[in-house]
Amino acid sequence: MREKENNAPLGGMLKARHYKLSRKNAKPALQGRHYPSIKVLPSEEEIYDPENNKTRTIRYAVGESSVYKDEQPNVVVKSDIIFQNGSIIVPYTNPSLIKFLELSNHNADNPHRKTEKKIMFKELNPARDAEEALVAEEAVARAKALVFTLPFDEIKGYARVCGVNVKRSASEIKHDMVTLAGKDPKGFMAGLDDPMTKRQTDVMDACTVQVIEISGKGVYWKHGDTKNLITPVPVGVDGVLWFSEWTMTNEDGKDVFKEIDKKTKALMA
Repeated sequence: MREKENNAPLGGMLKARHYKLSRKNAKPALQGRHYPSIKVLPSEEEIYDPENNKTRTIRYAVGESSVYKDEQPNVVVKSDIIFQNGSIIVPYTNPSLIKFLELSNHNADNPHRKTEKKIMFKELNPARDAEEALVAEEAVARAKALVFTLPFDEIKGYARVCGVNVKRSASEIKHDMVTLAGKDPKGFMAGLDDPMTKRQTDVMDACTVQVIEISGKGVYWKHGDTKNLITPVPVGVDGVLWFSEWTMTNEDGKDVFKEIDKKTKALMA
């Protein structure tokens, strides 16, 4: 018997595309449904064409293979783009509508959309969404793991820079740092690798052992009860952050920090 031909779409590319409205009804109980029964999308709009680096007009028209207005006849029959109960399913046999929706400024997935235009829909893609969620979960797990694997002194120093109260037990400090890592794993990990974080930690250590003092008006050398101004601090800024940047970018600041670092290490030894 002759084998049946496999006419399945290659690589799963030729398949229906499912698009969903981004916003639900604010009061579904009163309005009777989560999405409007009918939502008509504009069938003509001006978009940015990244391939040609220019603005072009697209329109969805019956019988036209191209969605670009400048590639269509002057007179066309425009078609309605209708979402029913929040959804529109477009078969792969309608590539022009798929192309129009991909290029639309109202598509949340369009990286070249005009941001002043309102997001109205996005494509439902369970595989992609699952992959993105997995990547996000992995980033959270890696950031949280650092709290337990790095030396506690390093985590404690970073905690001070993050504004965490470090005058508590190690468990309490780690708990707060795990929470921060979960909220913004990318920023958390970037902060650990940022030289500015280490510099702020060193400046805070210098304040702790009273090598310097940072007040609202300036940074001072501390000699017992005597204070000598190192540099004024601009009004309304974070003194530790500003002074840390000053010691990394200003030539006088670099020399001052060398002395601060030497004195701090001697007192902390």
